[in-house]
Amino acid sequence: MQSAFSPEANLAKPDPSVAAPALHIRNLQYKIGFTSILKDISFDLKQGEVLALLGPNGAGKSTLLKCVAGLLPHTGDKLVLGQTLKKNYAMKRELGYLGHETFLYQKLNARENLHFYASLYGITCDADAILKEYSLLEAADQLVETYSRGMKQRLALARTLLSNPSLLLLDEPFTGLDQQASQLLESKILQLKGKTAVIAATHELDRAQQLCDRFCILKNGRTTFVGTLPEMNSSLPDFYRARTA
Repeated sequence: MQSAFSPEANLAKPDPSVAAPALHIRNLQYKIGFTSILKDISFDLKQGEVLALLGPNGAGKSTLLKCVAGLLPHTGDKLVLGQTLKKNYAMKRELGYLGHETFLYQKLNARENLHFYASLYGITCDADAILKEYSLLEAADQLVETYSRGMKQRLALARTLLSNPSLLLLDEPFTGLDQQASQLLESKILQLKGKTAVIAATHELDRAQQLCDRFCILKNGRTTFVGTLPEMNSSLPDFYRARTA
């Protein structure tokens, strides 16, 4: 008998009479050769919801985000706002991905990077206003290769949000950030709540508890829990240890 809080519980197909979830995943699998890396991942993410993706190193967090972003081939069903991403270039604008690579052009300055990505999205942007918002205006004319890790991450976040995506994927976004960059990222995630769906892979349980509405725990490529804090019936650290032991 399935637990009410198991990852497989309540996984009915989306009801077309209600708003489509920001992300709908069923039985997503990813293999390298004959080795299964992700195994039957299934969950929904509501529009405007923030989900923490938790798990030990090697659990499959980064791989799952890359599959959702369309960067890795996989099997299973995946819908963003009720639509497939495959060959749907308009829908790809609805998805923002910030991984370990910033995808910034190191030999361009910050302003040039923003204008370049805006042109790819077919939009215009007020680069100076954006850079001011991210505390980068004074460095707008410097080549990105001269930026600190925190500055690059702030610019990469600005680049990721240019198209105002409905779904934002963040892979260990706080790693290596200085205090200013961490505070900016926290405030951005809180601002996005209720408007943009966010999946943030992180090892920082305290920060996840502060920022996120729900939690997905991975172990060895499988979901061991998808739900909220009240559904855990214990503290997040204790529950996490039990589900990843």
